[in-house]
Amino acid sequence: MKKFISMSILAFMTVFLAVPAYAANGSPNAGIQGVITPQYTYISTLTPGLEINSLGTATCVGIASAYDSSHTTKLTVELQKSGGWSTIKSWSASSTGASLARIEEDYYVVRGTYRVCATAKVYNASGTLLESQSLYSDTVIY
Repeated sequence: MKKFISMSILAFMTVFLAVPAYAANGSPNAGIQGVITPQYTYISTLTPGLEINSLGTATCVGIASAYDSSHTTKLTVELQKSGGWSTIKSWSASSTGASLARIEEDYYVVRGTYRVCATAKVYNASGTLLESQSLYSDTVIY
């Protein structure tokens, strides 16, 4: 009789105390799309951006930084036009440590489809290249 009661209690606990588990991304709103940010070894921040106003002024933006205070970040921003994505204008900047290398420049464009390519290169104190990555902005049609 004790064995029957023990088995009944065990079956009851198994059925009614089971906690359902769902595979999700860890957020309660699994249906909402979030921003996916690449993770790099030495690059802390890398962000490209492009806006073109109604007059044809393309504002090209790039932001980059490193994690380590002894590293140097070199940022290059290229404005590219479709049809082979040729570079029509480029700018560069650098920073040390966690401070931001930032570029925000205007350039007048003709009708077409454009994007910005931001490339960050991180160097250590002796000048050795540790990491190089490029990101592209969304394309903009003018």
